[in-house]
Amino acid sequence: MSLYSEISQFKKLFHGIRIHEDFIIIDLKLPLSWEDKKILQQKTNTQEGNVVQMKINSSDKNSKLISFYSLFDEKNTNILVEEIKKVIKWNTDVEEKNELLNKKMMELQKVFHENNLESLREININFYPQFKKDLDGGKTDNELVQQGNTKGPVTD
Repeated sequence: MSLYSEISQFKKLFHGIRIHEDFIIIDLKLPLSWEDKKILQQKTNTQEGNVVQMKINSSDKNSKLISFYSLFDEKNTNILVEEIKKVIKWNTDVEEKNELLNKKMMELQKVFHENNLESLREININFYPQFKKDLDGGKTDNELVQQGNTKGPVTD
């Protein structure tokens, strides 16, 4: 992958890249509300310790400048880029979930304002997650429990 492709995947967050001694450092300007250290610690713990480190350099009321760094070799640089992508993905997913939650709350609020109390009492909200594949790689049924093939104990 080209340097342009690597940098462009960070989009508007990219601030800079540099080499210092034996380290590669990627600087990103992240929204102040984003989780970073907690996500990075969950993802990068290895038997040898954290491969990717971070340092918060400065912040203002909307954003923070963070340096993510690791040893400058091919393996650790690839890990660095992947871990930064995971931090970004986790936070953008949280933002999207919050937006979706707000949208659904507004839709539900509209339903409550437009209907009478009796019809609202009849509302039944069911949520059944759709699983794409089970652990064996096959398709799953919507049933939570399947019929067994053994007989229970005999009682008198």
